[in-house]
Amino acid sequence: MIFNRLFCNRGILFQNFRQHGWIGILYLITLLFSLPLYIGTEYREVPQQITSLFQANGEVQILFAITFPVAAGIFLFRYVQSGAPSDLFHSLPLRRKHLLTVNLLTGFVMCLVPIWITTAVTGWVWAVLDKPAYIFGGSSIWMWGLSMSIYSLFMFMLTLVVGMCIGQSVLQGLTVYALLLLPVVVWFIFSLHLQHYLLGYPYDDVGRNAEKISLVLRMGSISGAPVIDWELIIYSILTLLFILLSYVFYAKRQVESATQAVTFTLVKPIFRFGLMFTLVLIGGAYFTMIAPRGSSGWGVFGYILGGVVGYIVAEMIIRKTWLIWSSKLLPRFALYGIVAGLILYVPVASWNGYAARVPELNKVNSIKLGGERYTYTNGVSLKLDDGPFYSSDSEYMKAVVALHQKIVDSDLSLLDDPINPGIRNDEYVFINYKLDNGKVMKRKYYIPEAEFRQELMTLKQTQDYKKVAYDTYKLEEDALSIGIRSSISQYRKVYISNPEQVREFKELLSQDIMDQTYEEQRSPWQSFANAEINQDSSFENPSQPKEMSYFEIKPSYDRVLGWLKENKYYEQLDFPAEEVASAQFVKQEINSPGNPQFVYPQSEYVDGNVGNKQVATKNKKIISDLLKRQRSAYQTEKDTLYQIKLNVTRGENIYMILKEEDLTEEMKAILAGQ
Repeated sequence: MIFNRLFCNRGILFQNFRQHGWIGILYLITLLFSLPLYIGTEYREVPQQITSLFQANGEVQILFAITFPVAAGIFLFRYVQSGAPSDLFHSLPLRRKHLLTVNLLTGFVMCLVPIWITTAVTGWVWAVLDKPAYIFGGSSIWMWGLSMSIYSLFMFMLTLVVGMCIGQSVLQGLTVYALLLLPVVVWFIFSLHLQHYLLGYPYDDVGRNAEKISLVLRMGSISGAPVIDWELIIYSILTLLFILLSYVFYAKRQVESATQAVTFTLVKPIFRFGLMFTLVLIGGAYFTMIAPRGSSGWGVFGYILGGVVGYIVAEMIIRKTWLIWSSKLLPRFALYGIVAGLILYVPVASWNGYAARVPELNKVNSIKLGGERYTYTNGVSLKLDDGPFYSSDSEYMKAVVALHQKIVDSDLSLLDDPINPGIRNDEYVFINYKLDNGKVMKRKYYIPEAEFRQELMTLKQTQDYKKVAYDTYKLEEDALSIGIRSSISQYRKVYISNPEQVREFKELLSQDIMDQTYEEQRSPWQSFANAEINQDSSFENPSQPKEMSYFEIKPSYDRVLGWLKENKYYEQLDFPAEEVASAQFVKQEINSPGNPQFVYPQSEYVDGNVGNKQVATKNKKIISDLLKRQRSAYQTEKDTLYQIKLNVTRGENIYMILKEEDLTEEMKAILAGQ
């Protein structure tokens, strides 16, 4: 009886539902429209097999889960942010823990009941649909309900805890979403800082990992990344922690703190430093990105400016006035500035040994080059097991360590573009050391090929490097068929389904790949054709597509090209010069120091170019040479090249590029004559 009267006071419950029940009703309506109605009215000729209901309009569902519970938390506890209502409620013959409990109960009902009703309706729709657009099991339904319940309760309790520390409703809502984004923003920008000032920092997969620590960013990935158990466990633990903190904070919160920006004295320095340091990182990252090449002063200026602005803004928010001057202002700013400076400096300091560290070969168990790999199964992105990509071959490991040691010993610039570091250095090296102590040491570099040519040549000519870099393990798996398409024309293609020919082609392709020289691996010429190997599906659902692997057929692959000629496939892929009526040349000059451009065949440059003179020819020798010499796209700051158009008698025209040094004597003669 006492529990019902005090902890579940019916008067307050009825008043809450009468005044704020519309939030729960709207939450229910939006969830019903976003899930059961969506899957019940969606039409697909071939039903899609899904493993999670979030794959069906999941972005919208998560959007509702991070908005309605926040609204419930703000409106239910609006009284603690206003002076008169706060005095009224706290004058009732109820202890604070009783008042908090009844409001928590109201919020839980408004958050959970709509989800549970939606889960039940979804189960009914799933049972009665004759021709569903999505195929899923019953476990997916209750897993969706569980996930949405945990997400909603987490958002509700986060809003409540923030509201206990913030005395204004608008600032409370903004702070909730700021806290959700703050770890990602700080991590992302601090990673840019480390990449810019710390040689070898493995800035990788930030986008994929960011979604795991922010429900706001989870909206964009929920349909392609599964909800995993540890994620729900973490959010559940945080929700329980917030429940306990809400009782502690509410018991200590003063009634007079209503309308104040920050209610607790202890929270004020945390708020000041948090906002200041965030703007320090943002200011440093912005000025670093717009700084001239090789300049370090701009970044330092950005850090200082961000710190000054961040501290002033934090003080104005706390005091609710722009008149913030006091005798403590400068000493406190100096203290915060020193702490921020140490956080920025210590990780990138040379004395910590990070940049110069190269593991001893006898302490390395195996090595992998490259980042993480992912695959899609039933529309869900899953990380591949990287075990097969590690190698313990002594020759391979020696080559990697030798390259790493030279990189460390060299004087590489750290002041390149932090967003696109590979734009000026044309070799990407991402080393993963699996050490004997079980740890994984990662380093990532962008290096100029010319300076490290000998070490790169030694590494890239090892068999283990080629196996991983060119995925030759895929050629050892069973294949159903092979489709080969010309690189020049998509209409010239062949299809190989004979099991014996499939086996022969794979064996010869593997041999050609493994026999590549360093120069052939770096060849600037476009491939002759591309092979698509169709393998057995590893999915249980037969409606799922087969797995496919793609391989280039380079002009240097003599075994494969000879086999194609022997089996009469080469003629079907080769584009005959007789089908080309003429060739047009348009000269293009690239001259943008400090601003590399990506050069590729551009149809509009030839077809829409009226300013530059075009040279046309019907010389079959030149046309034949063009069909055999096509340069791949590349980056450059200064170069002379030709955009070329081959006018074919039937089908689509062909566009290509050649550098001036690629031209044959016949081409030079025609261009000079014009």
